[in-house]
Amino acid sequence: MNIPNSITFTRLIAAIVSFVFMFQNEWFIASILILLAVLLDVFDGILARKYKQVTTQGGFFDVMADKVVIISTFLVIGLLINRGFFFLGLVMLLREYSIDTMRSIAATSGKTIKADKFSKIKGVLFMISMNGVLWNKVLFQDPNLDLVFLWIFIITMIFCYITLVFVFKNNYMILKK
Repeated sequence: MNIPNSITFTRLIAAIVSFVFMFQNEWFIASILILLAVLLDVFDGILARKYKQVTTQGGFFDVMADKVVIISTFLVIGLLINRGFFFLGLVMLLREYSIDTMRSIAATSGKTIKADKFSKIKGVLFMISMNGVLWNKVLFQDPNLDLVFLWIFIITMIFCYITLVFVFKNNYMILKK
């Protein structure tokens, strides 16, 4: 296991431990751990490229960690803070499963469906929404702020489903075979 993959693994552990703290109403510690997971996401990729340690397994592990951190956090936030996030987390899970299924089908033909340009923007908006809700819980406890972050999540989900349609449309011929 190289350094970037170790960082990705640490990110997963930080997220999982944060969920324990969320369920124990220790929002400050949970928020710090999720913020750490987000920051580590930035560093694992930078280090992998800088030290030429980019691997197929590392890329897969990174994407899996992103999904676990983001989707699981929204599901837990939905259970404990605002139910809207839970249902949107389920919708997000369905979208990610659809993309992964298309990538698997393409891979059987030796083809690759790459992430679209919107993926990084989507990730950043999800991180803002997720961390915003958590830090609101710690600092302000303002239900109106939760609604702002919920709307950021909703708008991002709309764009995610638009990109899902484009991914399908642009790769229909690969998927058809």
